[in-house]
Amino acid sequence: MSTMFRRLNQRLRKLLSAVSARLPKLVSDGMFTIAAKGTSQVVQLAIFILAARVLTSAEFGFFAFISAFLVMLIVLAEGGWGEFLLKSHDTEAELDKIATTAIASGGIVSVATLVGAVVMTLWLADPVPGKVLGIFSVLIFLSALSTIYDAILVSRGRLRTQAIIRIAAELFGLVFVAFGLWAGWNIFALFAGRLAMQSMTLLGSAIAVGWVPRLRMTRPFLREILGFSRHILANRLIFFLRSYSATLAVGSFLGLSEAGYYRAAERIVSGISELVAEPARMLSWVVFRRARERNPREAGDDAAIIARAANTFLVRFIALAAPLYLCLALASGALVHFVLGETWMPAAVIVSILAVRQMLLIPSSIIEPLLSMVGELRRLPPIALANGSVAILFIVMFAPFGLIPLAVGQCLVGAFWLTTMIRLQQRYGGLDWIGITRRSGPTFVALAAMLAADTAIDFIALPDLMPSAFTSGFEIFAGALVYVVVLVLFHRMAVVSAAPAFRQNN
Repeated sequence: MSTMFRRLNQRLRKLLSAVSARLPKLVSDGMFTIAAKGTSQVVQLAIFILAARVLTSAEFGFFAFISAFLVMLIVLAEGGWGEFLLKSHDTEAELDKIATTAIASGGIVSVATLVGAVVMTLWLADPVPGKVLGIFSVLIFLSALSTIYDAILVSRGRLRTQAIIRIAAELFGLVFVAFGLWAGWNIFALFAGRLAMQSMTLLGSAIAVGWVPRLRMTRPFLREILGFSRHILANRLIFFLRSYSATLAVGSFLGLSEAGYYRAAERIVSGISELVAEPARMLSWVVFRRARERNPREAGDDAAIIARAANTFLVRFIALAAPLYLCLALASGALVHFVLGETWMPAAVIVSILAVRQMLLIPSSIIEPLLSMVGELRRLPPIALANGSVAILFIVMFAPFGLIPLAVGQCLVGAFWLTTMIRLQQRYGGLDWIGITRRSGPTFVALAAMLAADTAIDFIALPDLMPSAFTSGFEIFAGALVYVVVLVLFHRMAVVSAAPAFRQNN
């Protein structure tokens, strides 16, 4: 078997070398990694749209509800073994021991899931949950083993190989899901697509690494790796609860149809948020580093230099991000109707409310780069844990009352998060939030004008004269035009009014 893997490994390396040779040399491993992440986002969005078009809200809610449990089981099975490998020495003996741990944990969780599948099949009249758990049992084991091969590729600096494998696996999974939905597999197509993607990832990584683990373990090593895993598991379970508690609560209190609507709304808003927040986070790293490098240390300490750059960056980021979320809130109905269809319209109002929550979270996008650059990153984990606890508490409190109260509760959570982020940024990052608020005055006025323009257009006869999609597009265009004009006008007024005071002080 090892000989077969070596032959496949040689063929894969030749293929990857041929692909890399045709690409410009300036394309770095980092660009491949970004491309892999972008492909994953596009594929997940495409699967989401396909599933929403084919499945009912109850079926989609069942998928979202049970997928949350799948994520938790995978977290338990993976256990942080890949991270332990990355910090360890790349010796064959250690790799075998780490892989043995992954095989054992994956096997234990998989067997437990398979037992649950048998019990549910015998207990329930509906065999679907049991069959889904049966697929899960295989998927969990493959995920636990894949994390080892993935970590080996990273530890050896083969990020380009890893990215190409991920892109190929994601596209293979998308094709598998599309075929399954077309063939009438319904909800099983989504789970089978995940299994196909994970199988492709494991196979490609194993061929690229060219290594088959041997089962070996020592008691001291087991104590060491379990001690390390404890901290990783704790952090990941907290993140899991923050990310999936709403879906679990809605599915438990209100039913699977409502869980489907809420998860669909969350997916739309999170998709827009990732497009806005992730570039801002990466750009803030660049801006803060350049600000520190361009200013000599004699002119002031690093923290003050970075704080000044962050003040300006945040004012500009608010001016760019806030109107996008406001557009999403105003055009949610047209967007949901166009992307998902008429049957998903109950999710539109949830999209609008969650867009307001994301608007409140705009300043949090730069908190990690800011605190890292000023050496205060240790202040973030306790606040993040407190914020996550408040979010879960509000979900449990508001979920029994319906989707709209739950979404409004998340806006309250967003306001709480905004308060904590401002406090962190002021106290440890040196930001001047009074100045930021004052300099963002033109943005707030422009947002109000944008909202007023959209409201005014709703009162004229456009909806009766034109298709709804064209009307929504016209409203967005008109609102954006009003926003830009008012923002530029008030910004110039602010500059002109500040000029005499500036000259007087100088």
